[in-house]
Amino acid sequence: MSEDLSWPLTVAQYIRDALKLPATAPFFIPPLVPEVPEHIPVTGPELDTVLADEWTAWFSELLADGRGIPRGGPIGYLSLEGREQAFRDMVGRHFDQAAAAADNAVEANFEHFQANMKAEGPVLTKLVRGIEKELGHKAAPFNLALRILPVEGFWLHRTGPNRVLMSEAARRNPEQLRRLLGPVITELAR
Repeated sequence: MSEDLSWPLTVAQYIRDALKLPATAPFFIPPLVPEVPEHIPVTGPELDTVLADEWTAWFSELLADGRGIPRGGPIGYLSLEGREQAFRDMVGRHFDQAAAAADNAVEANFEHFQANMKAEGPVLTKLVRGIEKELGHKAAPFNLALRILPVEGFWLHRTGPNRVLMSEAARRNPEQLRRLLGPVITELAR
């Protein structure tokens, strides 16, 4: 099982929230925490629709991208070449703030992980062990990529058989982690 706070997806979320684009496509994703300052450009309904559609396609590409886009990479790493120019302009306009917010989120997540590893131990390992006890056997070997997003509330969305997006708040809360991620691990461990 692997996990990380996704820098490129956090950049994309920041841009979505800054432009106040819909939070429902390609699936519902809560807003970032801390809340992104509003930077709504004067666009009009036609361009708003283009921006929303382009963001959805871009986010879906980033989500499916297996390259492992590096933290702090230049804007060129973010797969914008196939996007409309108006969308690329908007991403460029907000990229520095989005990258800084994503950097801060990754740092805060890492610091929290280090501090809690000493205090609580490996929470995910304990979750798997508890599920093994419930199943009455050792977990079957499985891979699960857990990508953390610094979004509001306790949230999880399964993006593939072995891939999950989860809110940072849910990852940090053992009860919510069990409630949201437990069924996925149980299915994979059978």
